[in-house]
Amino acid sequence: MKKSMYCSIVLAIVAAMIFISTPVFAFSMDDRIESSAKKTHVFKTYLKDDNIKMKSKNGIVTLTGTVQDASHRSLAGETVAGLPGVKRVNNKLEEKKENRSDEKSDAWLITKVKTTLLFHRNVSGFATEVFADNGTVTLRGEASSAAQRDLTGEYVMDVDGVKYVNNNITVK
Repeated sequence: MKKSMYCSIVLAIVAAMIFISTPVFAFSMDDRIESSAKKTHVFKTYLKDDNIKMKSKNGIVTLTGTVQDASHRSLAGETVAGLPGVKRVNNKLEEKKENRSDEKSDAWLITKVKTTLLFHRNVSGFATEVFADNGTVTLRGEASSAAQRDLTGEYVMDVDGVKYVNNNITVK
């Protein structure tokens, strides 16, 4: 009888410890997500002048505040989504009203193309020069292979608003 009572007490203590430690673990993971995001190169370099507030709860991160332009909104969301422990990102960031571009403008199209290329690791978004004129996008730069050059053109053609691509990328 004493032995079964002792076992019951030990089981109750272990169960209580597990029950109590689970929220503590989730809380520390959420803190780590928020801290890690703020320490990333992207947040320190590209998003440092934006007003981004971040709240993580059980791995679901909500981004609020304002950013300079739509590319910063995407960049913040993609950066946070790639962090360990993040299950989902609710990107509620808004673009500053004075910086909103007409979605059909050449500058807006260049931004969308450059942002798209940055998220594809098989092409070089930094080494590719992008020019736009009424939906026609011209690409310049160097690629390590013909496949990389062609893939860059294909990615750009998939961007909404691109009508035609002049792929002037040369192969090294």
